[in-house]
Amino acid sequence: MMAAVSFDLNFLFVCTGWEGSAADMRVLRWACERGGFVVPEGKYYLVDSEYANTEEFLAPYRGERYHISQFDASTRARVHRNPRDLYNHRHAQLRNVVERTFGILKKRFKILNVATPFSYKVQCLIAMACCIIHNFIRRHQANDNIFPDEGPDEQNAENEGGVDDLVGVIEDSQNGEDLRANITNQLWNTRI
Repeated sequence: MMAAVSFDLNFLFVCTGWEGSAADMRVLRWACERGGFVVPEGKYYLVDSEYANTEEFLAPYRGERYHISQFDASTRARVHRNPRDLYNHRHAQLRNVVERTFGILKKRFKILNVATPFSYKVQCLIAMACCIIHNFIRRHQANDNIFPDEGPDEQNAENEGGVDDLVGVIEDSQNGEDLRANITNQLWNTRI
């Protein structure tokens, strides 16, 4: 399952049915080109390092610390090694919403944690239904006492196309690099 989630722990887009061996970027490309996933103009989603960095999908820098556990949580004033390290820390803090959303979903719907006797197609439909019901509960049950929002942990592919597709990917990747560099520099220059 590939999903896009909002900061209020709702599922914005869910794609099920791909084999686990499918490259993450291939699934994302399919979702954008044929699956109905649209990134609002001027917006972007945070993705993990398995995805290419583009203007619409910002990935962390490779070769730098990334996971929350790699940063010292015991000190309030973080010591960041360089601008990329700071960017990755902020990226991980924000992307942690994805982990929390899936954690709540799996607690709420135990069927997602066990092997079922249903066909693969039915299992995909079950996962989709669980996400829809999760969103319904989040939106219409103001005090979801069973699974209250967890606070933040810290404050705060395969190319199936031709050459033309590759040129577009390279241009989009460069735009993504420029956007990520601008955000990184702003974070570094305004750090406290």
